[in-house]
Amino acid sequence: MDCKHTSTRKQNSAETLVAMIVALGIAGVTLGAVASGYLFTAKSFANLALYVDMDARSRLAIDSMSREIRQAQRVTSYATNEVALLVGTNQVTFRYIPANRTLVRLAGGSSTRLLTDCDYLQFDLFQRNLTNGSYNYYPAAVATNCKVVQVTWACSREIVGHTANSAAVESAKIVIRQQK
Repeated sequence: MDCKHTSTRKQNSAETLVAMIVALGIAGVTLGAVASGYLFTAKSFANLALYVDMDARSRLAIDSMSREIRQAQRVTSYATNEVALLVGTNQVTFRYIPANRTLVRLAGGSSTRLLTDCDYLQFDLFQRNLTNGSYNYYPAAVATNCKVVQVTWACSREIVGHTANSAAVESAKIVIRQQK
């Protein structure tokens, strides 16, 4: 009986090559999914941090403005992007500068930036009289009749090549307590 040693090396190498290609394909898909998930999560966290920062800045600005508007004696002048108040013996002005996208507080010759990255800001004035049983206010005829100042704005900031908007438009109606 004659024994021949047959080689199965070529068959094994073909099976190994197919297994390697399948394994590389599965690894590529898995790594692609992990990378995609990582990028999506990183972008989501960056947007969340941006929203939190813009919301905190908006709250700080509205708190600062509310404090002074409530304590004002009256509104001395008004425009849709500016309101001037008499607070004690001082003139305080809140002005929106569209070119710089900023809201500033002007008092005693000094300027304080309250809000940046502001795309839109508008002031509205209202009188004291309530409308027929509702909670709306009549628009003020002149600045001296003003009892309520409404401030509305929207902010946005660019992050990683695209503009992210704040979650909502900020708006507040602030009652001037000293106005009779």
